[in-house]
Amino acid sequence: MDQFGFYQVGELKFYSKLEAILEHERSGMPLKWNFNQEVYSNLNWQVEPTETLEELYRQRAQQIRDQYDYVVLWLSGGADSSNVLNSFINNNIKLDEVASYVNYEACTDRLGFMNAEVFNVAAPKVAQAQLTQPGLKHTIVDLTRLEIDYFSDKESKFDWIYYMSFHFGPCNVSRLNIKLSQAHWRDMITAGKRVGFVHGFDKPHVHQHKQNYYFNFIDLIDGAVNAQSQILNRAWDFNELFYWSPDAVNIPIKQGHVVKRYMKSVTPGSADITTDPRNVVCNTINGKKYYLTSNGLHRLIYPGWYPVPYQFKTPSMIFSLRDTWIFDLPNNDPVKYSWRTGLDHMWQVVPNKWKANPNNISQGFKTMRSRVYNLGS
Repeated sequence: MDQFGFYQVGELKFYSKLEAILEHERSGMPLKWNFNQEVYSNLNWQVEPTETLEELYRQRAQQIRDQYDYVVLWLSGGADSSNVLNSFINNNIKLDEVASYVNYEACTDRLGFMNAEVFNVAAPKVAQAQLTQPGLKHTIVDLTRLEIDYFSDKESKFDWIYYMSFHFGPCNVSRLNIKLSQAHWRDMITAGKRVGFVHGFDKPHVHQHKQNYYFNFIDLIDGAVNAQSQILNRAWDFNELFYWSPDAVNIPIKQGHVVKRYMKSVTPGSADITTDPRNVVCNTINGKKYYLTSNGLHRLIYPGWYPVPYQFKTPSMIFSLRDTWIFDLPNNDPVKYSWRTGLDHMWQVVPNKWKANPNNISQGFKTMRSRVYNLGS
């Protein structure tokens, strides 16, 4: 489970970010996030891999295929997971199943946030892929019951705040047991099959400082694998980050160089350049910071990608639009009460320096960055 990162306070290791912060405040020892540092620190990030991104993605898809009896891809319909789907299908590498999650039972709106992208983007993409791989299965999991069960469970009540690092919305927290929610997954796991779940995670975070460009990883992993999964360390719980894996180190290095090459040539008027700081790639031009838009980044690193409707992010990772149905519940509803009480307690005990905006809980907590890797000038 260390491959998904951990926090260090002095000589102590934590999977829980909250536990690490509280220990850091108690002891005064430095706090850092270690993401496969022992692997990535031994690489020369200034040397660009000779393979194309398409080839590296093909190799990664084949690597995952070879490791598991059954492979499931989590597909939202967005750029990251769609590229993973293409990496399997376009290279004729067998993918057993695609899975997507919705909250249709709660809102009964196929065009609602979270549902629209699955029903109108992901599902058609899977249908197209099934023409190439007719046996490909598509499972749509409704999170509504999982959320109700999770926050109604006395064992998770108030403890859940120790299991997340950034994605504190109820739908993210409650996904711990999603793999046991489907009978055919449970049956394979019980039979001892290695069932691998693939996450299209994450994008290259690149920034310029003086003459050099740098890459680092961000502790957003709980959008795929949360601290509770790491702590439980269940023998059957297999997750694969397609892009950020110590088994595929050339992917982030290659992506970093592709991005760097483009950013070296941009001007304030270049395509896909913005001053919006919510993007993950930045450059300084005449003393002012400019950023590469998500569309621009996807165009660079995902071959054949094109923008489609619904591909936008919720404005808050805590008060996500996909959980509006929970926020609309009465304050004394057990589900809402358990979630909100835990959140409020965490907001009170965590010092302001760890908050994105101490005056606005919806902006959540600051991310932490891994060690920085130099991509060269």
